[in-house]
Amino acid sequence: MKTLFGNQHNLDKNTLRTLRLLTRDQGHLVPTKGAVLLFGKERERYFPDAWVQCGRFIGRDKTRIFDHIELHDHLPQVVDNIMLFLKKHAMRGADFSEIRRKDVWSIPIGILREAVINSIVHADYSQHGAPIRIAFFDDRIEIENPGILPPGMTVEDMKQGISRIRNPVIARVFRELNLIEQWGSGVPRMFREAADLGLPEPEIVELGMRLRFIVPLAKPLVLSKKESGVESQPELQPEFRVTARVIDRKGAPASQGW
Repeated sequence: MKTLFGNQHNLDKNTLRTLRLLTRDQGHLVPTKGAVLLFGKERERYFPDAWVQCGRFIGRDKTRIFDHIELHDHLPQVVDNIMLFLKKHAMRGADFSEIRRKDVWSIPIGILREAVINSIVHADYSQHGAPIRIAFFDDRIEIENPGILPPGMTVEDMKQGISRIRNPVIARVFRELNLIEQWGSGVPRMFREAADLGLPEPEIVELGMRLRFIVPLAKPLVLSKKESGVESQPELQPEFRVTARVIDRKGAPASQGW
């Protein structure tokens, strides 16, 4: 936790109480539920599905998995690790039109980061049965979290910047860590950036008791497969490379739960 906050705060008891990471119970200072979710060493003992599942699928459905990981890091660290997974399966080019080289990705990094942060901050961690899921298809990326919109709130409200915070402690800490600029600003910024880049508009869909962000890609990133294995894949940066294997859904381990 000290590493994340750096010199922004002196993390004494008063500061932790101000951040609502500690509360007094029967004369003792104890961690709040928000603190356990954010930084708890045994978080999943109390919140079994407070983790993230990432998968890269072949094609436009979940029939075959090319690569997958499970992330059990502290929630603030999960954001960067999700983005690393997405970048691992994207293409990276370079723009030399300015003085300094600028990386150009084949996926909308800014939009995806906003969607990921929104899902982590607004997930309903009291639900049991499925974690936050990131699904990378040839033509789109889906970010899905447990928990539907609060009563009376609509998708159109989200687009207008109206926000009801389900997890105020997580939201406060994310703002202190500069992961959130202003409450309610993330979703409008996603749609504005898509329009500025000439990309298809993202979709927000309620499915059962879950909320899904669907981010279309400007151009499909197609993975092809020969009988002997993987024929081609995006050029992965060395720091992101891992051994990947194609898994047919019929033979996929049950623990994947896709």
